[in-house]
Amino acid sequence: MKFLGLKNPLSERGFFSGLIELPKDRAHWSITLLFILLAYLLSFWIRLEWIEFAQANYIDESGEVQYLRPDMVRDGVALPNTHDSFYFGSILQKGHLGLHQDNHLIPSVMKNGMITYLPYLLLETFPSLDIEQLLLWLPVYVAGFVCIPIVLIGRLYGSSLWGFFAACLAGITHSYYNRTLAGYYDTDMFSITIPAFSLYFLVSACRKNSIHYALFAALSLYLYNFFYSSGQAITASLAVGFVSYRILLLLFDSLFAKGIKKSETLASTSSIFSYKSILMIGFATYAESWSGGGSIEYSGGRFLVGLLVLVLLWTLLIGLNRCENRMKLKWSIFERRFPFVLPLSILPALSLAMIVFVGIFGGVQQKIFSKLQGYVSAGEGKSSQTTKAEKGYSLHYLNVFSTVREASGIPPDVVRNRILADSPSCSCPRCLPQSEKEGAWILPTAIFGFIGLIILILRYWELCLTLPFLAIAYYCFKGAVGLRFTVHVGNVASLGLVFFILVFLWAAFRVIFIKSKIVPSQFSNGVKWSTWVFSGFVVYFFAFPNIQHAKNYNSHVVYPVKTIEVLTKLKEASKPDDFVVTWWDYGSGCWFYGNTRTFTSPAHQTFDNFLTSEILRSSSPIKAANLARLKTETFVDLQRKREKGEKTYGTVVQALFKDGTPDLEFYQGLISDLESNNSALPPKTRDTFLFLPYEILRIFPTILSFSSRNLYFPEKYGSRSSRVQDPPMVILRNGRREGNSFLFDAGYRFDRRGYLRIDGEKSGIIPYGQILEVRNDGMPAKQVNVLDFKGLKIPSNEDPLAARRLLYIHEQNEIVILSPETFRSNFAKRFLLDRFDAEAYQHRLFEKGPFHRNQPYMAQADWTTQSGGALSLNMRGGYKIEADLSTNTASIPGSKEPVLFNYHRSIYQPNGTMFKVPSKLTPGARFHLVQTSLPVFLGGRTYEIPEGGKTLNEVAKLHGVNPETLIGTTGKEKSHVFGEFEKIEIPAKGYELRPATFFMDEDVFKSILIQGFLMENLDPRYFEKVFCSSWGKVYKFLR
Repeated sequence: MKFLGLKNPLSERGFFSGLIELPKDRAHWSITLLFILLAYLLSFWIRLEWIEFAQANYIDESGEVQYLRPDMVRDGVALPNTHDSFYFGSILQKGHLGLHQDNHLIPSVMKNGMITYLPYLLLETFPSLDIEQLLLWLPVYVAGFVCIPIVLIGRLYGSSLWGFFAACLAGITHSYYNRTLAGYYDTDMFSITIPAFSLYFLVSACRKNSIHYALFAALSLYLYNFFYSSGQAITASLAVGFVSYRILLLLFDSLFAKGIKKSETLASTSSIFSYKSILMIGFATYAESWSGGGSIEYSGGRFLVGLLVLVLLWTLLIGLNRCENRMKLKWSIFERRFPFVLPLSILPALSLAMIVFVGIFGGVQQKIFSKLQGYVSAGEGKSSQTTKAEKGYSLHYLNVFSTVREASGIPPDVVRNRILADSPSCSCPRCLPQSEKEGAWILPTAIFGFIGLIILILRYWELCLTLPFLAIAYYCFKGAVGLRFTVHVGNVASLGLVFFILVFLWAAFRVIFIKSKIVPSQFSNGVKWSTWVFSGFVVYFFAFPNIQHAKNYNSHVVYPVKTIEVLTKLKEASKPDDFVVTWWDYGSGCWFYGNTRTFTSPAHQTFDNFLTSEILRSSSPIKAANLARLKTETFVDLQRKREKGEKTYGTVVQALFKDGTPDLEFYQGLISDLESNNSALPPKTRDTFLFLPYEILRIFPTILSFSSRNLYFPEKYGSRSSRVQDPPMVILRNGRREGNSFLFDAGYRFDRRGYLRIDGEKSGIIPYGQILEVRNDGMPAKQVNVLDFKGLKIPSNEDPLAARRLLYIHEQNEIVILSPETFRSNFAKRFLLDRFDAEAYQHRLFEKGPFHRNQPYMAQADWTTQSGGALSLNMRGGYKIEADLSTNTASIPGSKEPVLFNYHRSIYQPNGTMFKVPSKLTPGARFHLVQTSLPVFLGGRTYEIPEGGKTLNEVAKLHGVNPETLIGTTGKEKSHVFGEFEKIEIPAKGYELRPATFFMDEDVFKSILIQGFLMENLDPRYFEKVFCSSWGKVYKFLR
């Protein structure tokens, strides 16, 4: 069959052969290796940018090294810039230094696989190395390895230059750089590189029908779990893609191959390779979990068995080949032929059996979709609840992924720019400010990459194996998954973009110069060289914005030196077995620098975030202290039970609330009852501390959202406008007979015809759809048609259109009106419907049990402007609060009338102490305006020299930077005079104390976090101040 006059697509394994072609270079292996080295060096060089930025310094007049940004450097080494770095660093402290031995949240060095095992081996081999040095430098060295398989893919298709250009891009793509820059010690440097090798081996196996490449592909898939424990979706997707592609080839060959019997097509070289490779790839997919770090640690033998099985399979299969009789197989190994012959049908039968086996027992569907579904659910705002619960009732907690920026949905233009930076300028705010972005000419580089990738798949069918990465891109653009997943798409987008550039220019140059005979055919190599050179310039045009982004990505560190000083004070005041209450982001920092224990961490974002949120938002010091004590001792008790092998709860909050059991607690009452000095608490076994870093103020609204919900409901009650008017529950109290009616407090009465009425200003009939009755006998509620109120029989007068239900509680002679949502909730089922819980019902908070808990109000100004007594608090996105300091009134968006506020000022002095100005209080105020000073990371900016010019010293003084800094960045002398209207770059100053302004409601102001940080005013009966500075606070709970 011909396709548009071109070669047979089936035999070519692709469309448009002869039309869509690469300018082949057929480079010698030495050239390919040189390309790999150059692409790697580019990746390495780009990642030095951040180290040079963080460690920038000059020699002062006394000959001492002075760092431009001293809070980013400790002992001459730039500090890590992601929280996960300290999680992995703490693991290394445990394995290499022997710290944290009782902290079960910190696993062994083998548990997380290569991300901790590699630096552990380096530390053991080279004792002079420092953990922080490795956290800084390993991403720089490892990230560039992704270039190797990309270059080799190009070589596979006869164009090492294609692979080289694509590798140069892949190593520096926007998202990949962000997640593998120096100091960003996380799994991405492995999670992206290993699939790139797998893709190369799989494509090579298909391209060459090579069982040897299939072995390497199977090994890379099998070992991926050791490099990235959350990569099952990618492993399974690549395997499913490979098997599906080989099966489709078998079908196409048997259906469309001309001049060949169908039976012979099943015995072709391609078909036999398909059978063999499916066996190997199938087993690797099934057994990939055996290579996880934890699996190797506890079952190393099984891991070795998996490797041995793959090698044995390969050994057996390479010796299994066709006889002269094409439908028979002979087996030989090491040039020795064995005297038996097998029917060919045994191979497809075994392959089919492997597919069925892996499909049933390999959990392929779960591997692909379970992790994805978790992120999609988080993006949709769905809650998380107890899994594998007993026959009982589960609470619904906020899914932590919904608050993690790297997992949340982002705008499509940001997704596009993250995959491959737009051209001619990266469109991120650091490179292209919003004021310049509007109306700017932007080329969507990533879109060209996807177009090229689609063309590439059409031309070479085996590259359909890149479709899983296109699927990730689709979910990113859809907003179903978030920021971090764009990192998985850069490799294939780079391959597609460079392929598109090369085939387009090669085709154009051939048409222009060769077919038009402008250039004689004997000079076609010159045209090819011209194509390569011109393509190089085009690739540079698309690569430059990624380089520009790397130069401008002056990321700050997560623990500046002065915050580390706060954690050092925590370490001095505590013991290794003491606990710290803080938000999960800062858990690993408390381990690494504070040598204490926490309940959560970047790797343990559990349901216990709810309790931390409750403690930090509490306006009652005694309740916060009691809850911290209860949380600590319960956490320790759970660990003790797990170590004994006892079955227990996974988190403290589940244990306290008996979540997932028939005895689910009325949790609002349990928490409220802790607001008493007589609360029953477990014996104290250790101290508990409170750590509040300055950045926790920025995320406090997010922290509040974890407890601003009703755990009995999957979603926030009242989020839909149609439900707002119907209260969740109303209890009609003090039921009593009066004539032919049954009366309740607040004007409610049941008349003898079964109408529920309310008298008074809003009199009327309350329709209901059903009446149920429950007794205090442990039996479930049952529907009734007649209610017997002490001899007064009232019939049920149900309205079929009404959704609310009435529940008559027999012993109390009270009626509960339940909204449809409450009736279906675990709250109603647990305490009212399945069996009546008199103890919970009598609690003073029970009537508010199904009501939604509102999110308190808090806003932090990004910048302020002031004119006299008028103060404007400006937030990004146009949100603004106008405050009048003379009258203490403020206009808040969404509020029709100005609100009253109290005015507070707590300013830090140069010596680090807080100076409190007496508060200006306003009677009746329910809001607070707080002005303070906090550390701020000041980035670089462009400055235009005004008319008349300025000297370098004048510019330095104007911007508060050392003249040596400008000398280093501009290359000018101190005496240099900049010309008027000349633009110069003012380098980032780093951390500096700057004014900060907050506006909040009463609930937030009285919270432990605000009173502890902004006001330093926690009750000394329950909190002992350990250390306080503008960089962080440490308190000790005294309960």
